Amino acid sequence: MKRKWMKLTALGLTAVMTFALTACGGSSSGSGETATNSDQTTFEIFAGISALSPDNSEKPIVQQLNEAMGVEINWNCVSGDTLTERKNLILNSGDNLPDALMSAGLSDSELIKGGASGLFIPLEDYINEETMPNLMKVVEKRPNILATCTMPDGHIYGLPGISEMGFNYTDGNTYYIGAIPQFTAINTDWLEAVNMEMPTTVDELHDVLVAFKENDVNGNGDPTDEIPLSFIFPESNGAWCAGMGTFFAPFGCTDYSMDHRAIENGKVYYQAASENYKNAIAYYHDWFEEGLIDIEIFSQDSSQYIAKGNGTDPRLGVFVWWEIPEVVGAERAESYEYLPILDGPDGTHHVNLNEMGTTGHDSFSVTKACQNPELLLKWVDQRYDPIISMQCIYGPIGVFFNEEPDENGVYTTRTMGEGETEGEVKSGNEWTGPSEQLAEDYGVYYYMEDRAQQRLNDLNDFWFQYVDSTEYYPSVVYTEEEIDVINDKLSDIKSMTEERVAHWLRDGGIENEWDQYLSDLDSMGLQDVLGAWQAAYDRYAAALNE
Repeated sequence: MKRKWMKLTALGLTAVMTFALTACGGSSSGSGETATNSDQTTFEIFAGISALSPDNSEKPIVQQLNEAMGVEINWNCVSGDTLTERKNLILNSGDNLPDALMSAGLSDSELIKGGASGLFIPLEDYINEETMPNLMKVVEKRPNILATCTMPDGHIYGLPGISEMGFNYTDGNTYYIGAIPQFTAINTDWLEAVNMEMPTTVDELHDVLVAFKENDVNGNGDPTDEIPLSFIFPESNGAWCAGMGTFFAPFGCTDYSMDHRAIENGKVYYQAASENYKNAIAYYHDWFEEGLIDIEIFSQDSSQYIAKGNGTDPRLGVFVWWEIPEVVGAERAESYEYLPILDGPDGTHHVNLNEMGTTGHDSFSVTKACQNPELLLKWVDQRYDPIISMQCIYGPIGVFFNEEPDENGVYTTRTMGEGETEGEVKSGNEWTGPSEQLAEDYGVYYYMEDRAQQRLNDLNDFWFQYVDSTEYYPSVVYTEEEIDVINDKLSDIKSMTEERVAHWLRDGGIENEWDQYLSDLDSMGLQDVLGAWQAAYDRYAAALNE
């Protein structure tokens, strides 16, 4: 069954998590009322792209979808850590609105508040066979998908996206690709150069990093250019998969949630207020003071981070990412192995899973400035076609995939050229936005990306042997009141945590300042946020037991 009719010659979108923004022109009366004009064919879209991606206007797949629907899109794309700032400017001003926001990382609270104020228009009446036939096919296969994006007021303000990548573990349950989002890797050539074994404890790793620092282990004649350990803090500066969450395991937790949220025996807690967290930061401050941790962890973004791994000479001793080749290149990857979960000073470790979900609703919302939402939604509905989604997620046919499907009518990943990696090709060709990636698509339209399958294999065969708790905070539905609490308080709480932790890693002092920090968290409303999280979880758990 060949599908050459949908061959698109340009671009891809990541189903995992790279977001950024664009600021667009467009007009709005600010009244909350939407003027209609069925003749509108030119739209302004505020869109997010990854740091390695070209502007959406340059992507042939975008041009082909435009031509197919007879529209013109004016893009203004931004990547990196300016996302929140640019998004907030649009949401708070209410003037000069774009027609739509795409891959802007909109939170539920932003969607609800924007919907209540009239900034975002309800989309449910447009989700029908005539306007969005491709999305309706997804709804037929996953009947609950619209419920996942319906806000407490009964409206849909953000189109759904779905990505299903999982593996069946020995306990009989299915776990998804983000269960452990941060893999640690170590340069085994450097280990051999300093005549040391693979570390199994955090203290042993310390000694290895000291050896990496004190020797010219990359052999280029410069004993000062080695970086013993690098990551990104906080993850919001660069990439969800480059944080230090796995390094908390020797101290009793793995802080993978960007909200620092975790759950144990049904009780929700803030990991960055735990004694385990405190002990970890105090320990790693000593490493920072010794020069074992990259001094740029607080400032580098993902492109700068990857550049360190892909330079002329190997510079990274230990790093964190969701795979090895994307950071150091395919050839150099042979010099690295995964660094196992380490035992802590007390001889134990604890790994708890990241929050896992297969659906989202933050990648496409229409504002009151749009005068022809029906045409705009017809345009974006093309992305829910499996072959188009395939190319949005991974890259275009002829660029990421081979030009022709195989004998089964299934598209295969092309063989990468010298110096290329699938991750780099994908990142350089992605177009983020709503898409569908169903479990049954694999082997029908395309095969699972080799490195995604490898990641699932790595989780199953290597990382899950260290997991102590498979309990994780699920995808829940918050009430409007709970969202108000979370929206009003959590951002400032997280900002303070990130500011204090950066200070403690760099300058020390956590032991003397910890009690005041906990007091400040409570003063800022942490207990209210925890109450909202807990109430939503309790409703979820009760529904499961009905």
